[in-house]
Amino acid sequence: MPLILFLIALCFALTGANRAEAQYIDVTDAVYEMLGALQAESFAENREFCGFIGEDLDGQLIISDPRRGGTDSCRPEYPPGTYVQPLASFHTHAAHDLAVDSEVPSSSDVVADMEDGVDGYVATPGGRFWFIDGIEGTARLLCGPGCLPQDPDYDPNDGAPVGDFYTLQELDLRETE
Repeated sequence: MPLILFLIALCFALTGANRAEAQYIDVTDAVYEMLGALQAESFAENREFCGFIGEDLDGQLIISDPRRGGTDSCRPEYPPGTYVQPLASFHTHAAHDLAVDSEVPSSSDVVADMEDGVDGYVATPGGRFWFIDGIEGTARLLCGPGCLPQDPDYDPNDGAPVGDFYTLQELDLRETE
């Protein structure tokens, strides 16, 4: 488990986490593992992969089979009759490309999660792991470059500097600059 996820779990444990907070840890950890496993294929095929994580009828976490998207988009589908409660989306950001600002979630990533009523997680070619708050419309970096597998072609000197928190408006502005 990466240090950041361990520290989040420790913080919740020390403060008497409730079920929702503990579930956040479980979801984050499950998605981290899933995205880490998808990175190599995403880079090799230069495609995004996406899906959903939710709860089944027994309250157990289940993850949809990853869906193959395009070079700059992927729209996950809920497996019919599977979830009582969808919790979050997840997706990779394909291979490193100088022409694409893929080290941060896009504004459309944030809007899609807001419209679906879920949070989201994004893995980047540089190995960053992002959390999208689907209610607030924000993106927060959970761990930085190399915390997930990196595209061999990734160059940290390419593109604009990357912060660790963005609002939807800041992402919109970043895309128009």
